[in-house]
Amino acid sequence: MTDAVGVVVVSYNSATDLPSCLAALAAAEGVARVVVVDNASTDASREVVASRGDDRVDLLALDSNTGFAGGCNRGFAAIARECGIVAFVNPDVSVAPDCLRLAAEALAADPGLAAVAPRLMRGDGVTVDSVGQVLHPVTLEVRDRGYGRTLGPELLEPRPVLAACGALAVFRREALMAVAGRQGPWAERYFCFWEDLELGWRLVNAGGRISSLPAAVAVHGRGAGATDGRGPLRWRRPVELEACVITNRWMTLARHLHPLDLMLRLPLLLGWDSALTTLGVVRRPKLVAAIARRWPLVVREWRSRSGRPRRRLAELPW
Repeated sequence: MTDAVGVVVVSYNSATDLPSCLAALAAAEGVARVVVVDNASTDASREVVASRGDDRVDLLALDSNTGFAGGCNRGFAAIARECGIVAFVNPDVSVAPDCLRLAAEALAADPGLAAVAPRLMRGDGVTVDSVGQVLHPVTLEVRDRGYGRTLGPELLEPRPVLAACGALAVFRREALMAVAGRQGPWAERYFCFWEDLELGWRLVNAGGRISSLPAAVAVHGRGAGATDGRGPLRWRRPVELEACVITNRWMTLARHLHPLDLMLRLPLLLGWDSALTTLGVVRRPKLVAAIARRWPLVVREWRSRSGRPRRRLAELPW
C-alpha cells in the first residue's frame, strides 16, 4: 500500500503563484494534506490560502521570514507524523494530476530510495527545467539535468541523481528523519539556495539513494523573485540572496567534500569562486557586506568538518 502524501508549500509574497499551485494540488492524486508555510508575507498570500475552502489545506503563518529551509522544516514538523511521503513544492510549481502519486508509488516499490526527483518543465511545455540535480564535474556547481534544453530521450529514463531540485522534491519520511538535526532535515542556516543539493548529498553520504522520475511531471516558473534581464539568475536577485548562493556553496563543500577530493580540487575551486565573486562585487559592491555578514557561518562549517561520513566524488551520481 502506498503511503499518503503530505505536501509542504513555502510561501513568501506568493499571492500571484499560489492559486494555480493550490488548484493543481487539489486535483492531484494521492495527496492527503497540504501545509502552506507563510514566511511573514506582506501581500495577500495568507488570504489566498484561507479562501481555498479545502479542509486538506492548512496555513501555518509565521511571524518572521525563516527562509525556504526554515519554512520546509516547520512544514515537515507539522505534517510528518501523519504522512509517510513528504513533498516540498514551490508556489510557482503546478503538478500534473498523477505526479505525486507516481512519486509515492516509486518510493513504495523501492525501499532503498530516499527520494525522487520529478521532471520539471518550463511554462512553454517544451523546455526542461530540472530532472534531478548533480554536480558539475569540474567546478562542482549545482547542475540541474536538462536545464534550459528541449526534452531528449536521455532525460526520459530514470537514473541516480545527487538531489532533487527544491522546487519539487519528494522524500520518504523515514529517510528525512534519519538525517534530521535539531531544527529538522533542512539546513536552516542556509536560508535559501543550495539547501536542496546539500540535503540530497547528506542523504547519499548516509547511504540513501535518489532517483530521477521523468514520468512524474510538473511545471516550474523558474526565476521567481529575479528581475528581468540577461545573465545568471544570481545576478538578478537581491544582493542578500546572491550572498546566500556564494556562502552556501562553500558551506556545502565544507560539509560533504571528502578530504582527498578537497585537496585535489581546492586550487581550481578557489580560482573559480574568486572569479565569480569578483564579477559579482564589480556589478554590485554591496555584495561584499552581504557576504561578510554570512561568512561566520562558512567558518563554522569548516571548523566542524570532522566526524562526518563522506563519499568520494567518484562514488556520487553524475
